[in-house]
Amino acid sequence: MIGIIIISGLMLGFCLWKVIKVNSLKINPKIEKETMWFYGYFIVGITSVAVLISFLKFGLSSLFIKAMILNCILIVVSFIDFQHQVIPNNMVIITLLSGILFTFLCDITIVNSLIGMFVGGGVLFLLALVPNVMGGGDIKWMFALGSFLGTQKVMVALFLAFIFAAVISILLLVFKIKGRKDHIPFGPFLALGCFASFHIIFLL
Repeated sequence: MIGIIIISGLMLGFCLWKVIKVNSLKINPKIEKETMWFYGYFIVGITSVAVLISFLKFGLSSLFIKAMILNCILIVVSFIDFQHQVIPNNMVIITLLSGILFTFLCDITIVNSLIGMFVGGGVLFLLALVPNVMGGGDIKWMFALGSFLGTQKVMVALFLAFIFAAVISILLLVFKIKGRKDHIPFGPFLALGCFASFHIIFLL
């Protein structure tokens, strides 16, 4: 069974790479093909690992299906934001609609989902009041992700995202990979925080 899950993850990763490629070309038609191929291998591998973790955590259940959808969204948005520093509105809408749909099928109530949306988006909105701290895409996406996570998990996700961002940013500066004035997209850190909150901590 594990073998089937891994192979399914690899196939899903290939599909996600195609989705990311299409969206990336819409944003920047001049993107280099070599860059996309390099990302492709990485995306396929990451997706396979994420699917395996979801299966080991939830088994074949409705929560596994929810986790699979969430994983796909997190991976697609992360790579687009990392590459182009933008979170497409169509992905925000897909995230929101998917999250609301799963409130009727899985682990959280619609009220919990709605509160999670306003907590997730509200915290980042307050941070955005400080110039050059937070982008509008991050706010909208975290608002949508709140529908997936609910109140408690979205708060944990935000906390972890800031921890991940701080640690990795410091490492990038120490090793002079990035300068102090360089922009570091926050979307991938939000994705890491959401993945960890949903899979590892999984508060009720």
